[in-house]
Amino acid sequence: MRILFVRLSSFGDVVFALPAAKALRTSLPGARLAWAIEGPLAGLLEGAAYVDEILAANTRVWRQSILGGKTREEIRDFLRKGKEFAPELIVDAQGLFKSALITAAFSAGRKVGFGFRTATERINCLFTDERVEAADRPHVVDRMLALAEHVTGKSGFERTPDVRHLVEKEDPVVDVWLEQNRASPFAVLQPFSSKVNKEWGAGDVVAFAEWLGAQGIQPVLRWGPGEESRAEALITLSKKFSSSLSLSLPLVLAPPTTPASSARLAARAALFVGADTGPTHLAAAAGTPTLALFGPTPVERFGPVGPRVAVLRESPEDYNRSPTKWPADAVHEAVRRLLA
Repeated sequence: MRILFVRLSSFGDVVFALPAAKALRTSLPGARLAWAIEGPLAGLLEGAAYVDEILAANTRVWRQSILGGKTREEIRDFLRKGKEFAPELIVDAQGLFKSALITAAFSAGRKVGFGFRTATERINCLFTDERVEAADRPHVVDRMLALAEHVTGKSGFERTPDVRHLVEKEDPVVDVWLEQNRASPFAVLQPFSSKVNKEWGAGDVVAFAEWLGAQGIQPVLRWGPGEESRAEALITLSKKFSSSLSLSLPLVLAPPTTPASSARLAARAALFVGADTGPTHLAAAAGTPTLALFGPTPVERFGPVGPRVAVLRESPEDYNRSPTKWPADAVHEAVRRLLA
């Protein structure tokens, strides 16, 4: 059976979709699975044994220049590849209008998606033939697994995303950095996020880095595309703080990483502490002891999934504060428990 799996974005949600894709691919005899995903996130799938083909759909870029020549060319190429794959089953695991357009673009004997009570945008339901209600399952992972259960007639699938293909994939930049920094155990700190009210405040990051250094753990600041200047500013702030303390393990910059190579970096860390964002979810899936700092987003729906995970939730009365703030002693205690 040829399956087109549609989950375009975002970083964290793509990580959460991995169990459903794996369940479909491995539970149906002779199945082949193509995944429609936003181009910048395609690296998260490369090398996965349960993904046979990747169809890059740069919908965010296309919407900005829908009449442009490059856009038309990319859309034609996407449609051509999808038609060549010729799906027999389409599983829309996103539940949005944009994913519905992908579902509608191809013919298939079965089109499965979320029901009206579960889909984020109800118009999505008009483009599927079989609708699965999973509103009683709070977490995004379990909602997408409900689609796999409906299709396969099976249950009990593994919830932890399988990211071994990312952890095992060599990366020259990350690997050189790891070799140069193997003297001390290190912790990756991820303060930045897509929304300011989900971020970890600079002053609190610097103070936590100082505490980590005192524990003999090298604090490492991870940054992503467009965040380099903010990361350098935070390093500068940390240097001003540490110069008066003569810290032996001051906060340092992580090497530049892609969404995919951040898994390899995180997997070799002694600890990962981060805001509610994709790299944090990836670190948890990789098995790294992970402390997730949650603000306004519901933990029961978006909490990281992995074998060694802890979550600190900001008090509800502070949800609108930017950035979010967690008591230092609570963070320290959570880390001690994770590393015990």
